[in-house]
Amino acid sequence: MPSITSTRTRQALAVLAAAAVVIGCSSDSMTSPTTRDNAALILHFDSLRNSSFGNKAIIYYDVVELLVEGAPVGTGTITVNGVPRRMNIIAERTLEVTNGVPWDSAYSVIAWQGDGADTAIAFVQTAALNTFAAFGESSFHSVGGTVSIAPSALGATCTPFSAPGDIDLIPPLECHLQRATAAFSADLSGGDGPTVAVPQQSVSGIGTEIGTPPC
Repeated sequence: MPSITSTRTRQALAVLAAAAVVIGCSSDSMTSPTTRDNAALILHFDSLRNSSFGNKAIIYYDVVELLVEGAPVGTGTITVNGVPRRMNIIAERTLEVTNGVPWDSAYSVIAWQGDGADTAIAFVQTAALNTFAAFGESSFHSVGGTVSIAPSALGATCTPFSAPGDIDLIPPLECHLQRATAAFSADLSGGDGPTVAVPQQSVSGIGTEIGTPPC
């Protein structure tokens, strides 16, 4: 199954006009995750992906992808219908480059509550803000909303991890730890879902480069 932010799914995203997971303020330091913690989370979310369908499975795939690339796991606060929730968060800023020149970019933030089996949300900013969310057995998708992203300087090189055998990932050309000041707001009511909002916060994550030619 393809990832939300992968180049291979650009056309699918354009057709669906979609994507999504939630952001918060990461209070964790910008350090790489431990091998033990990331390895356990990768196996856990791959198991959830294999037992899920639709939006949930897509979100879990992207969690696995970011963890494999070395994204640090932070914590943050988002609001769901105005009610704050504390969630685990990972994020990635991706630049697509040709001959060293960036020509496209995406920024994604993925969050989950508890073990992620019940609540997972994703925001992905490409040409438009795309949002996926899963609450229990219900899942939602919307396009549009408000977003503000200000990435900081790149930090240390990422520590990659082994991907499960059933996940097909293309390693990025470059990967560094990177914080960003970000804010998102999305109304999922078009799919009878909630309004999800994140005030401007500092979010830990990674910055990657992927070498692909323009379509």
